[in-house]
Amino acid sequence: MLGVIIAAGRGGRLSNVTGGMPKTLLLVNGKPIIQWIIDESYASGIKEFLVVTGYNSEKIRDYFNKNPRANLTFIYNPLWERGNGISVLSVEKMIDRSKEFVLMMSDHLIEGGVIKAIIKERRCPLLAVEKNIDKVFDIMDATKVYIDNKRVISIGKDLKRFNGVDAGLFLLNSLIFHFLKKCIKKGEDSLTAGIQEMIKRHKLYTYSIPNEVYWIDVDSKESYNNAIQMWRRR
Repeated sequence: MLGVIIAAGRGGRLSNVTGGMPKTLLLVNGKPIIQWIIDESYASGIKEFLVVTGYNSEKIRDYFNKNPRANLTFIYNPLWERGNGISVLSVEKMIDRSKEFVLMMSDHLIEGGVIKAIIKERRCPLLAVEKNIDKVFDIMDATKVYIDNKRVISIGKDLKRFNGVDAGLFLLNSLIFHFLKKCIKKGEDSLTAGIQEMIKRHKLYTYSIPNEVYWIDVDSKESYNNAIQMWRRR
């Protein structure tokens, strides 16, 4: 299984913590966020990774030059200041059209058991969702979903009616690239826009994260401090 990690953004809400480095390199209990993501994924069966970089990309490369990991390929997105859908689309030519891949965000810490579970589900495309809204650290900033019969009916940050939250972890295939290109042509360059376009014409299944599983989107100083307190201490 191939893993795609989107690590191109600036992380502006954490600029007072990062000091200019990519936020995925912030240490959480002795290890950078991106290293946790790769280690959890590797233990779950993902042995090859495409890492899409952008802002201060050389710092991420420097880290892995000093801490080498097998089967990491870096793709630089020169348009990293635009929506993250462009970062996802940048790997299209490196994806076997007949195979599925796991898409991950470089600022989402999530336990490897969830990654293993979505691979085993074998329903694609698939999104990991949090249905226990009380577990979500910053619900105002979260990407919400409305689910019916284990399928995503609508998705977006401003949904008024929702019963789950997008956890930033997908099992996808090459179908997503078709819808991303349609949206980008219209000037809508976020991954969420591509997903919205896809669910108009295609099913997006869901996997519900178990209640006992901890995960967090590290997107602010408060969420970063929470991750330090709650994430695995090893």
